[in-house]
Formats: sequence, structure tokens, C-alpha cells
Amino acid sequence: MHLIEHIHPDIVILEPRERLTVENEAELREVVRRHLDAGRVRLILDLAHVPYIDSCGLGTIAQTHLSSRRLGGWLRLLNVTGRNHQLLTVTRLLGVIGVYERQREAATA
Repeated sequence: MHLIEHIHPDIVILEPRERLTVENEAELREVVRRHLDAGRVRLILDLAHVPYIDSCGLGTIAQTHLSSRRLGGWLRLLNVTGRNHQLLTVTRLLGVIGVYERQREAATA
């Protein structure tokens, strides 16, 4: 998976650059686990360059949310548009996970 990681003192911004599917969601899950194990529990997942999310990718997003919350942190989504917005609405994850349009809002909310 092509994934860009921006590690800041208070947050980690993850930017996948391809579809989030059964073929590659384990890689994202491993990156998240590494950050959580290191004590970086405030995560922003920027979906600007993710054209498609399947059910496995959706499960990884939900698990990331739960794992970070258990450790006292959070997951926030950024740049959720189109089909991905519809998918997260239908599954009601938009009501559970914070969704933002700007990185600054996501980081400081």
C-alpha cells in the first residue's frame, strides 16, 4: 500500500494513496498498530486519495477508531467525499467517527 505518514508531536496523519480493500487493509492496520504501540493515539486518516473502500477497509477504519479510543485517543477522518461519504453514512460510522474537511479542524477539534 502506498501510504504517506506525517508524524507530529500530538497527532499522526495517515494518507493512503489508493483503494482501501481486502488486498491492502492489513498494511494500514499494521501501520496503525505500530503508532498505537508507540503511544501515538491521536490519528487522522486523510481519504482525499482513496477512491474506493470495501467492507474490509471499512472494518479497518472501525477497528482503528475503537483501538485508539480504548487507549485514550481518537481517530478523525479527513476529506471524505463521494462514494466513501455515502458508505460511511449508510453504515452510520459518520455519526461515530469525527469527519472534517480541513486538517487544522481535525487536529484541534
